[in-house]
Amino acid sequence: MFTNKKFTVYALGLGLMALIYTFLAAAIHAGQTQLALRLITPEAGGWSVRALTAPVTVGYFLAVPAAFLCARTMARSGIRQVLIIGSALAAAGCAAMMAANGLDAFGGAGIYAFYVLAQVLLSCGCVCVYAAVLCLTAMWFSRSLGRALGLVTLGGPLCAALGADWAAGLIVSRLGGDWRPVWAAFALALALLMPAARFLLRDTPEDTGLYPDGAGTPPDGEDDPEPAPGLGKLMAGGRFWLVLAVAGALTLTAAGCLGTVEVRLMARGGAALPDRAAVWLALGAIFAIPVSYFFGWLCDRIGQVWPSLPLLLAGLGCACLLWAFPEKIGPVAGILLALTVACMMGGVSTVVPALIARAFGRQGMLTACRALIPALALLYALPGLLGSGESTVLYAVLMAAAAAGLILLPLLGHVLGKARKEKTP
Repeated sequence: MFTNKKFTVYALGLGLMALIYTFLAAAIHAGQTQLALRLITPEAGGWSVRALTAPVTVGYFLAVPAAFLCARTMARSGIRQVLIIGSALAAAGCAAMMAANGLDAFGGAGIYAFYVLAQVLLSCGCVCVYAAVLCLTAMWFSRSLGRALGLVTLGGPLCAALGADWAAGLIVSRLGGDWRPVWAAFALALALLMPAARFLLRDTPEDTGLYPDGAGTPPDGEDDPEPAPGLGKLMAGGRFWLVLAVAGALTLTAAGCLGTVEVRLMARGGAALPDRAAVWLALGAIFAIPVSYFFGWLCDRIGQVWPSLPLLLAGLGCACLLWAFPEKIGPVAGILLALTVACMMGGVSTVVPALIARAFGRQGMLTACRALIPALALLYALPGLLGSGESTVLYAVLMAAAAAGLILLPLLGHVLGKARKEKTP
């Protein structure tokens, strides 16, 4: 890969920008929820917890049609176009969050309408940015796609490893509790990335006279002049629905477990249990950094299907653990929590796009994503309607989803293996 100097320049530029984008998306997500709950409290005159969290759920659901439009735009106008649009939406959301205020440092004074608008803009912008970053990576890498995804998705675990408590404490101690400079910095970074994406990135390596991985020939199976099938034809086959089922199970369990773990711990043991679990959650976020690259390496070594097996098992285990979490956390429960969180946080974001790219190839991936991206965005938003961690119904659904994924995984492996044999002369 790095023997081709021209490809190396483009690949390093893409990797660096993608890493910055995923870090910003994770930081914005943390700011939407975790920082807001720490810096805006009803005791200090701010909005209630329900008032803070309800617009986040609304934003997640409105991100579904945004995901549909972004996937359609990627297939028609190019991936960079969506990356720029998503950056603009997220930057506007940061500006709306600044205008909303409502912070404890100002006695809770703020404009709630701007807060609601900010949640919608940030959710829609981030889903476009994340989808575009992963699709760009899939266009530029083939044999080393897993490792490339493992590196560019490190932004999420890196942000989580810093921790919301640390960030909130820094804002309180250095900025007097005023987080508006942080949102201004996010908006500025996104504004600077837009022209960089426009002029420094390309949708495919072929646009620069190159091939994926810096190879001298097209990837296996892409020298066929037959055009990629349409969405209707893809959806008519069982492969599409198997990929959606397995990728959906991974997405749903990861979103459900990671998005509700703090609320669930508080429901089980009050404010003390999250404090005792904090060290294990932080350890899980740190473990997620090498786990992300490890699962990418596994995808390149043994294929993109079977690395889903330990992730589905981790999702099942994490849902079971949260469902029956003890009121006192010991080393065994803490280690299990850290390992499952690391797999959910570091592995799923790497394996899901690798699996989609493996199933449909570069030629069919963007077509399939017109349906897959909004479906996965809907599953990502679904846990918000199932109790937000306070109801055991949520964890029953997550366990059922992980179990369904485990049952269908061998069938998906068989179907994709058969398709590869049919393409091999």
